[in-house]
Amino acid sequence: MDRLDLRKLSDLDFEDLCKDMFEHLLGVPLEIFSSGPDGGVDLRYLGTNQNIVIQCKHWMKSGRAKLIRHLFDSELPKVDRIRPVPTRYIIASTVEMTPAAKDKILDGFHPYIQSTGDIYGIAEITSFLQNNPKVVRKHMRLWLNDATILEAIVSKNIIQRSLHLADDIKETLRTYVPSANLHKAMDLIEQRHSVLLSGPPGVGKTTLAHVVCAHYAERGFELVEVSENIEDVYRVWHDGDPQIFVYDDFLGQTSLDDKLHKNEDGRLLSLIRRIAKDHTKRFVCTTREYVLQQARQRYERLDRGDLDTLTFTVDLDLLDRDEKAQILYNHVYWSEWPTSEKREFSSPDVYRRIIRHRSFNPRALADLLSVPFDVERGSPGDQVVAALDDPMGLWRHIFDHQLKESDRDVLCVLFTLGGKSPLSILADAYIAYSNRGISQFKASLRVLDGTLIRLVDGRDEESVEFTNPSVNDFMLIKFSEERDLITRIFNASFSFDQVALLWSYHDAPLDSALPARLDLSHFRVEIEKAVVATLEIESSGKRPEAGRVAVCLSIAGSMHVPKIESWALKQLKRPGFVYRSAPSDVIALIRATCDSANPRIDRIFGDVRIEGLTSLFNRDRGDRGLFVAATYALDIAEFVEDEIREDLCLQADELFDDVLERYLRNPDDVDADLVHCGLQYILQRGDIWEARWPEAGVMMEDWMPEQMSYAEGSDEESDIDPEYVDGDAYLTMSALLSLE
Repeated sequence: MDRLDLRKLSDLDFEDLCKDMFEHLLGVPLEIFSSGPDGGVDLRYLGTNQNIVIQCKHWMKSGRAKLIRHLFDSELPKVDRIRPVPTRYIIASTVEMTPAAKDKILDGFHPYIQSTGDIYGIAEITSFLQNNPKVVRKHMRLWLNDATILEAIVSKNIIQRSLHLADDIKETLRTYVPSANLHKAMDLIEQRHSVLLSGPPGVGKTTLAHVVCAHYAERGFELVEVSENIEDVYRVWHDGDPQIFVYDDFLGQTSLDDKLHKNEDGRLLSLIRRIAKDHTKRFVCTTREYVLQQARQRYERLDRGDLDTLTFTVDLDLLDRDEKAQILYNHVYWSEWPTSEKREFSSPDVYRRIIRHRSFNPRALADLLSVPFDVERGSPGDQVVAALDDPMGLWRHIFDHQLKESDRDVLCVLFTLGGKSPLSILADAYIAYSNRGISQFKASLRVLDGTLIRLVDGRDEESVEFTNPSVNDFMLIKFSEERDLITRIFNASFSFDQVALLWSYHDAPLDSALPARLDLSHFRVEIEKAVVATLEIESSGKRPEAGRVAVCLSIAGSMHVPKIESWALKQLKRPGFVYRSAPSDVIALIRATCDSANPRIDRIFGDVRIEGLTSLFNRDRGDRGLFVAATYALDIAEFVEDEIREDLCLQADELFDDVLERYLRNPDDVDADLVHCGLQYILQRGDIWEARWPEAGVMMEDWMPEQMSYAEGSDEESDIDPEYVDGDAYLTMSALLSLE
């Protein structure tokens, strides 16, 4: 414990350390507050006749004199304003405190600081930590220091390479945030003595390997980096000595190629079996999932070697928003960007766009924040979001250079099925598209699973989906760039849903914020052929007949496709066709016939509208139906007469008044379905509901907690206390405000 180095801690790390330390010393639970505009309070215990306040100052770079000036100029005025008045005030800092400095602070902060024993400098903190190893163990960056890692490297003939690994591990530990991924990987290597970390590029396989190695280095294991082949392991193997071997990208960094030397597959499996029986050895290797699957197909022994029991797929979905905020904070804190730019990330308007981004990726953060800040590229937040927005760099190289044509065909077909499909449907669509057999389909699934796609167990059958929304974005961009992909889909369509999906990217509103749009104006012949081929095949998609009619009307309203037009109009002439359709399809039919450029379609709008509105407003004459009808009247207000819409809303408002009053008295007395429909209605009312029914927030929190995020990114959300909305994520990011 004599090597503790508090310089490895960020401001937030130090505050967390102080919380654990003072909870141990004082024997009371402490609240932790934002390190930004904290009102003079970082940690607090508020009990009967007690208000203990603790200020944490990680000012090692600034020194004692600057800290004392800050305490008197900034913190002392805050202490005078704290209510209730502190009964005890404690200062903890990472600067060296002399007796004279402590006396000066004690006199200035009288009567809040009771004695110099409540002024902790680095000497007092270090002394406590040396005598309390359990507290130290909770703070990884504290005990995993340079000396620990360097002493673990004893591989004489590969020393230079291992020194580079040590530098990489030290850099990793500065920004790493422990998560469920680490706990699961550690459990696996403890049980099996080996772990194979797999996953897509950029999710943190190498990072996780570094942290696993660091944990074993702290336990006295020698660290050996394997680079060339398994022979590296045997050259430095010492019976009885604790050793951990790390083999990054052991099958190749970007593709399989000929990474495994002659008989390397057999020696790898032999090594894994040997290490499994030796409690003094551990083995960590990483690979991209698709490379692993390529290797299993090429090397029979690997396929038979039961690597599944050793494989852990790193999954970003295991990260919650608090963990994402910590990752962002660490990368920002340790970056070389100007302090003023770092502080911008403390704003909820900035950090929310990042930690809520559907393509959040630690590597993208690390790559951007490791280079000097360039003001020409926009604000700090915009630069990070732009890096996350672009899926091309992450997936293009894999798609174009590392996958076989069969693998690419699976991705293309899955994209046209909406990015998720039952396994059997995907298989049939793939065979129709590629003219290949089921064996090649299964082989491609094994290659892609865990990197670009994942298999999901369902109650009835397995389904396949993209691992990340950015893969779907990439495929949309790919289709927009390569028209032959569109041609192939139309010429070999298995499902009407495929045609409808591609059309939706052509017909989407201009403000839909898609990464790309498809121009299908030159595919009239191909579209008509594909629609006719799949339109009335019952098994060719999950879209109901009315939904197909709505798509056909949209297509026929944009281009001359007489066969599609005739089929759609024929269905609409069937008595009660619109009335019996599902509500979402009724709305789609009304929209598709309104102001159509096709005169024949435009002429039937009036009839479709009347039949559709009659259907929407008369399905349920009870209280629930009133809420549903009023919700529809607001959703398609442009098609509903003002008088009808206002009358429905007036009745629904009065009904919700009654429902809310009864709910506040006793929630169990109100029908659950009625509550849900009522909440859907007031949400459709927009801003009005908060002013008219402020107490409805209680009901909303109980039934629709996701709505209490106020439609993330909306104007309403910005008016709410960010600590209430974001919790620990806000506390984490606001700590950047206190950067020196």
